[in-house]
Amino acid sequence: MDEFTQAVFDAAYSARPQRNLRLLFGALLILKHALRGFAFSWPLYLLSAAGLALPGKFAWVFLLLLIPAVALSGYILAKGLREDYRAVVRGRLLKFGDVKSGLLGAGR
Repeated sequence: MDEFTQAVFDAAYSARPQRNLRLLFGALLILKHALRGFAFSWPLYLLSAAGLALPGKFAWVFLLLLIPAVALSGYILAKGLREDYRAVVRGRLLKFGDVKSGLLGAGR
């Protein structure tokens, strides 16, 4: 890319509508991967909730399952967000119609 083309791209990329679209895409990707992480680790959340419902002095052991549940969900969120943002958003001029293809993964 020559200097003029790069300067025009940089000006368009840093414009307010593009920043707002990148923010919107980022928020939607966070929601997508947070739900994906929760859907993958819901049994751990359910078992840790059983610790609240069970009587007895060892019910707290079930609450320890929250640690791997949150860690697994966080890992899925971070890895998926990083990969999708890099593949769909970073370094591109976005249009509002790209939201669907970006969330479904067709924009790769």
